[in-house]
Amino acid sequence: MTDTMKISNRSDITTFRALDILRQVNERETQGINIARMGAGQPNVGAPQEALDYAISKIQSDPRQGYTEAIGMPALRERIAQYYKTYYDTDVSADNIIISAGSSGAFIISLLAAFDAGNRVALTTPTYPAYRNMLKALNLKTIEIESRAEDNYQPTVELLENCGQTFDGLIINSPSNPSGTMIDETELEKICNWCDAKNIRLFSDEAYHGITYGAKAQTARKYSKNAIVLNTFSKYFAMTGWRLGWSIIPDNMTENAKKLSESLFVSAPTISQHLAYKIFDHLDVLDGYVENYRKNREILMNELPKAGITDITNAAGAFYVYANVHHLSNDSEAFCSKMLSEAKVSTTPGIDFDLTRGHGNIRICYADSQENIIEACKRLKNWQS
Repeated sequence: MTDTMKISNRSDITTFRALDILRQVNERETQGINIARMGAGQPNVGAPQEALDYAISKIQSDPRQGYTEAIGMPALRERIAQYYKTYYDTDVSADNIIISAGSSGAFIISLLAAFDAGNRVALTTPTYPAYRNMLKALNLKTIEIESRAEDNYQPTVELLENCGQTFDGLIINSPSNPSGTMIDETELEKICNWCDAKNIRLFSDEAYHGITYGAKAQTARKYSKNAIVLNTFSKYFAMTGWRLGWSIIPDNMTENAKKLSESLFVSAPTISQHLAYKIFDHLDVLDGYVENYRKNREILMNELPKAGITDITNAAGAFYVYANVHHLSNDSEAFCSKMLSEAKVSTTPGIDFDLTRGHGNIRICYADSQENIIEACKRLKNWQS
């Protein structure tokens, strides 16, 4: 008998290929197959030991670890506000900060607080695939605008003005996943001013702030109080599996965002908030991680051309490069699958980030150990020889 019970169309989203490849890598490694990992975008290191010790002491003193306020511990929100003052020289009130279960939770809350079903939200491709999936699941219309290699695959006001589309919101990501490229501060200010003038709600995903190799990334909050800023403890802070992030919400949205947090998530994990509070005392350790990423980036830039991968983005931040492999394959999904099977190296197909042009691109993550990056490059060179 055919099952005719209703299921939603909005839940039929595209596969998150980076996580699907992570699953395949994990399966192979349980079989004893060694994989050189350059797929999933997560640090190979964890939170500093002193911060972990602090979290352990919190468990020992309070094994219950009950709910916190829905928008997060006041002490942690104050700590984040202080961080914006010292790092960005930007004043942010703790009242505007919402702690969430990862920045993914922050996106859900913020999108619901900002838009109604059917509103149009733009993003520039290549882009983080979860954006379009969240938008579809929330019955929001995704407007995809193709960015240009000459603009480092980042939006410009000129591109937005001339795209021929109208929209209610715009998502930007600098440094970018998948390209590692950045919007320079002058252009960021222009985009913020343009969005304010057009009554377009700007979402600035700043997940990779802190991981930069030249000029540091500036927060959109510096130039617009209407922008929604999102960040995570997963990348620079190396707390990936602890699932904690935050958003900075405009004044007129904070009450609704709080109510959404209460009903959708109750609160973010308590122990993760304790750890996050203490991690701000150990930014020197985190900066040491960034130096390791910098060295890995240099290794890739030197070694990838020897494997026939020569057209690579100018990665000024994050821990990714986006590579053009059209001369090797025009099916990035099959190419990455073959690479995983034959070379024992994991990367992510470009089709994850750009449904139209990503068939000939791959994303390479260099957040692993230096030894692993060297080994991956060696395997790729042998595979292509």
